Amino acid sequence: METGASDALSVREFTPMLLRSLLPLVAIVSASAQLPPRPNFVVFLSDDMGWEQVGFNGGREVPTPNIDRIAREGVKLTQFYVQPVCSPTRACLMTGRYAWKNGMEVRPTAQSRHGMLLDERTIAEALREAGYRTWMVGKWHLGEWQRPHLPMQRGFDHHYGHYSAAIDSFTHMRGPVLDWHRNGRPVVEDGYSTFLMAREAASLIEAHDGRGPFFLYLPFNAVHGPHQAPQEYLEKYSHIGRAAAQRAQLECMDIAVGQVLAALERAGILDSTLVMFTNDNGGTRITSNGPYRGFKSHYHEGGVRVPAVLRWPGRIPAGSASDEMLHAVDLFPTFARLAGARIDGGLPLDGMDAWPTIASGAGSPRNEIVHSLDVLRLGAWKLIEEGATYYGWPEQPLQLYNIRNDPYEEDNLAEGNPDKVAELRSRLAHHRLFARVAEPLEPIPRFPPAVYGEVEESVFGQDLRARLPVAREQ
Repeated sequence: METGASDALSVREFTPMLLRSLLPLVAIVSASAQLPPRPNFVVFLSDDMGWEQVGFNGGREVPTPNIDRIAREGVKLTQFYVQPVCSPTRACLMTGRYAWKNGMEVRPTAQSRHGMLLDERTIAEALREAGYRTWMVGKWHLGEWQRPHLPMQRGFDHHYGHYSAAIDSFTHMRGPVLDWHRNGRPVVEDGYSTFLMAREAASLIEAHDGRGPFFLYLPFNAVHGPHQAPQEYLEKYSHIGRAAAQRAQLECMDIAVGQVLAALERAGILDSTLVMFTNDNGGTRITSNGPYRGFKSHYHEGGVRVPAVLRWPGRIPAGSASDEMLHAVDLFPTFARLAGARIDGGLPLDGMDAWPTIASGAGSPRNEIVHSLDVLRLGAWKLIEEGATYYGWPEQPLQLYNIRNDPYEEDNLAEGNPDKVAELRSRLAHHRLFARVAEPLEPIPRFPPAVYGEVEESVFGQDLRARLPVAREQ
């Protein structure tokens, strides 16, 4: 009897202890149940495309049915912000941190050896740690020379494309330097870059063994200059004049997007893949940013507000739209949450989890965007500090706009709202405390090399000089 009583008492004591110990596990399971299954990710990034050029924003000059499909079958973000030139946007997307922190406020030039700060953790690293295969196909432009800056040292299992910018789409040269690579080795081949990128991406998808999800980042060099396209597409737009090649590039890019979507469809994984299409900065003067003021390199809306659409059937309502304020830095924590990846494994993120905004029409998690240390959005208000300038954007007068009421920035309210100006200036002063020094802007030694990438130049440069005499004379 004593033994039985003792055993019964132990059970009574143990049962609540067991329940208490299980509660955290139940909470974890419950929280996990609220998340959808881990998707694959495919992110298309165009280069210098104008706001109005895609059909879903009213474009009629060039057919973009494949890009429009993503919008039609998903959500359109009408207040999605980036930086006014390419490298800063790419760095924001990669790190979830502002460009004035990650060392990419100033983009690498053709002769640069500097790159994104090496202590920055990328979304590719975070997703790879969570079991994702990580593939990049296309334009990097976050460091083109020193090996630690290159894509495969920043979290990607596979890279095909170019490190720098402004390549010839057929020779894959930037001036006298070859800039075409696969997994850290130079590639000499014929073909139009946009279609080659699509072919590589489709091959990766079709060869994937299905063991775990993947992240495919596909930043095109289209529709950036030099504006080039196959002859049949150039002829189609010859009536447009000097803009013909840019329009032909756009059609080719849309075809390439369609080829990648078709590969996902053939693999049976299109609907289990979160597909995003967006642009790196506002369009140049060869196109239109629609009703918005300004162009590439400007901090007016036309330079930083870009088309953005996401598709994931069953998770994102088809034909939906959100006018909530989001920024490229928000993609890192949003994708990391969906992937079950850690967001606290590196430097503090500026990005915020925007999944409820994207998928459920919820309000934005953010009330502020620090466009630069001279340009701030706080709620409806946007301040452009006196003297602000950037890459050919002339020095600006002091400007204050209510973007909610005046998204086209026609009515400068700075003179009549000194208190609001002071409030936003105070926020900028606060953020300046957290700015970081970029790497020194030093040139590549003994420029030009035969190929970008110091290791590739060392190992393959002599052979390439013999193989590419004509290209190097151009």
